[in-house]
Amino acid sequence: MFVGSAVSPYQHFGLCGCDMPDEPGAGHLAFYERDLDLARRIGLDVFRTGIEWALIEPEEGRHSPEWLEFFSRYLEAIRERGMRAWVTLHHFTNPRWVWKHGGWLSRHIVKRFVEYAELIARELGDLIDVAIIFNEPNVYPHLAYTRGILPPHAFMADRLAAAATENIAAAIAMARDALRSHGVRCTFTYNFTVIEGRDPVSLSLRLATWLQGEAFKQLFQEVDLTAINFYVVSYFDGYGIRHKLKPGALLAARRWAPGPLAVTEFGMPTRDETLRFRYLCTMARVLAELRPVAAIWWSFLHGYEWGLGYQPFFALVDVNPATHERRVTPLALRFREVLLNPPAGCEEIDEIDMGYEWRWRPPA
Repeated sequence: MFVGSAVSPYQHFGLCGCDMPDEPGAGHLAFYERDLDLARRIGLDVFRTGIEWALIEPEEGRHSPEWLEFFSRYLEAIRERGMRAWVTLHHFTNPRWVWKHGGWLSRHIVKRFVEYAELIARELGDLIDVAIIFNEPNVYPHLAYTRGILPPHAFMADRLAAAATENIAAAIAMARDALRSHGVRCTFTYNFTVIEGRDPVSLSLRLATWLQGEAFKQLFQEVDLTAINFYVVSYFDGYGIRHKLKPGALLAARRWAPGPLAVTEFGMPTRDETLRFRYLCTMARVLAELRPVAAIWWSFLHGYEWGLGYQPFFALVDVNPATHERRVTPLALRFREVLLNPPAGCEEIDEIDMGYEWRWRPPA
């Protein structure tokens, strides 16, 4: 099993030029060599990162040779340190110009995205070990059209979310063919959600999740890996959707995954190092049973979290926003060792109630 950790452009790079206001993130673009040295120091095999479409194509049809050259140097730096580059092509952000065409409701944007993926494959494909075409296509439309966290900031527009999901699925299938034509292995990530409860609301959520999962399972049969992100179990408590940290629920993926499995995100939001260690011990046992190709912790650097700012803490490496100083956390120093060889007698986690917003700091 490859051991890895992840960053994403908007949350960590410090420059986006995309359809969201720029965030300082962790300044990764400016300090990537320092960050990659730390990643190698703690024993990562895989560094999951991204390429920002808005930087590559700041205006429709005009590609930036400067940014293509930068990402070539960046990906080469990952390879020079003996790590594999798993590169996300779309991580919840778009060039601003997509909205003059209606964003992901437009088949024109599907075509433009596939052309962007083909450009990346042609120019950078030899430096990419796995291309992750789209991050969580089952979550992005929900955030953009139902919860309104992302552009176009629609609210409860479920019909639009369904139309965007259909277009994104088409874009993944066509981008897959473009990438493969250049010999690039590819997949997309799916937020693997487990719903518990037998009340009417929970049962309806379970049915909707099952139907959605079956649709994406078909798409996974035509890519190189089944890539899933996993965090919590959800249920309805009579007032709203609550969440439980329950690592053992990930084992359900054994029955669901149609092909070789990679866990492309897992992690928990707390600065309590004792609790983080218990969580990692538990996940080590779960992953030993699951036997994925790779296990990738979210996240490598402390950065922005969608809709919540910088308060939730997932990182292996803390970042001082004022000085950009990097501090390797105690968990990071033991990350590889514990994940591959969990110590005997390590206290595990059965489940922890995370409340209605699971990314807030859980109780110790």
